[in-house]
Amino acid sequence: MKLLYSSIFFLMIYSFSNAQAKFEKESRISHKNVPIKAKTFVFKLAPSKKVRWYKEQSLDGESIEAKTSYNNKKYSIEFDTNGKLQDIEINTKWNSINKNTITAIKKNIEFEFSKFKIKKIQTQYSGNKTDLLSYFKSGQRNNITIKYEIVLKGKTKKGKQLFEMLFSETGMLEKSNIIIFRNTDNIEF
Repeated sequence: MKLLYSSIFFLMIYSFSNAQAKFEKESRISHKNVPIKAKTFVFKLAPSKKVRWYKEQSLDGESIEAKTSYNNKKYSIEFDTNGKLQDIEINTKWNSINKNTITAIKKNIEFEFSKFKIKKIQTQYSGNKTDLLSYFKSGQRNNITIKYEIVLKGKTKKGKQLFEMLFSETGMLEKSNIIIFRNTDNIEF
């Protein structure tokens, strides 16, 4: 009996360790409700006239996100609710990623899924504000961490689901989350 309970326990841990749940809800907010630190940074990074601001609620808490386009690139810049920068994400294409990194990412994805289709790739940059601004203006890379966030539809033994996967700059899998959609059939008050 102990063996049965131990086996079930380890199976549960294994299935939950492979992919955690991810839920996000975005809602538009006025620029008037955004901390000045966040607005200032976005203007310095990507001085676009059109910036859309969102409040994002997730299983990890709340954040504020700026979405804009600048120099033909789509930016998503995330801050905590006080305006402290969390990361910058830019939509990316496969051919702009190092070939060795692509090979490593594909091996990881093929190991996890019998079939998959990539929906979106983003390059994620994190570091302090000064280093990030310097990197985007001059290309000088000091203390910048680069990762790749990939949203894909993947087929496993459990069926097809949408996943968000985070890879290191070298293509090693760091995190995999099943994307949970909000059930809109229930009335919420």
